[in-house]
Amino acid sequence: MSTMPMTPLQRKAAFRSAATLKEISLSTAARRIGVSYNHLMLVLAGTRDGSLSLQLRIADFLGRQPADVFTLKPPRQQ
Repeated sequence: MSTMPMTPLQRKAAFRSAATLKEISLSTAARRIGVSYNHLMLVLAGTRDGSLSLQLRIADFLGRQPADVFTLKPPRQQ
């Protein structure tokens, strides 16, 4: 059974909740994931595409499968 990935609003809420449970700020969470706070917020909001690596790190932070968080796109062929 496949599930729909989270909406941007659900992603942001889940990320905020996960950071709260880990007792860290969103800025600290962004640093631990390896991106700036601003970039993280844009990716969570869906206004910027994050790399597959970043999407995997965000899903790991949330304790979710990547496909439950993002619509994963195959890498572009160049």
